[in-house]
Amino acid sequence: MAKCKPKRRWRWVKPVVILLIIAGFCIWYYLANIAPAVNTVIEETVRAQVSKAIDDMTDNELQNVQYDDFVITRFDEGGNITLMQINSINADIFARKVTAGIREEMKKFEKEGISINLGTMSGISFLSGIGPSIEFTAINLGVVDAAFFSEFLSGGVNQTLHRLYMRIEVDMSVTLPGKNYKIKNGSDVMICESVISGKVPDSLLAVSGTPTGDLLP
Repeated sequence: MAKCKPKRRWRWVKPVVILLIIAGFCIWYYLANIAPAVNTVIEETVRAQVSKAIDDMTDNELQNVQYDDFVITRFDEGGNITLMQINSINADIFARKVTAGIREEMKKFEKEGISINLGTMSGISFLSGIGPSIEFTAINLGVVDAAFFSEFLSGGVNQTLHRLYMRIEVDMSVTLPGKNYKIKNGSDVMICESVISGKVPDSLLAVSGTPTGDLLP
């Protein structure tokens, strides 16, 4: 009596199942280990690059500026402050120079991309920094924004220390397989400071710390 042979059409089931298991494992490993490791490295690198660009550009532009270049102060006959206002023209020129410089630096960074070793991508700590590198260039610059705000501190008897800051924020977007996310980074940079003699109006102190163009409402 002849033996029955299994039908050939069912022979593909086993290899397909094996392939699906392997693919499922690869997807799980990517999501659980590779993606978090890559995200961490990219985010840390982007934040470090943004901070460096902000520091370099502000240091460069602050070489020859003074307090009176940014702040207009008016006093009454008794020596009390009646008005403090940002010199909007000088402040705007300064902010434009700084943000333009940051954009240029970040554009260079976009072209260069970020290199990550395969060992680092594996998510295994003892393999970090080992193996060939893969370039990630899907990094795009978004908005570079700047706003001024003030801080008032007691400087002694009838004296107030006024500091003017510029808050700079940089938005970057990163596109990775299966994920697209944004990185927002920024820094508060002190532009100038001065000790003010005389009474400072309470209305002026109330706006301290708020990004604005006018220091006195």
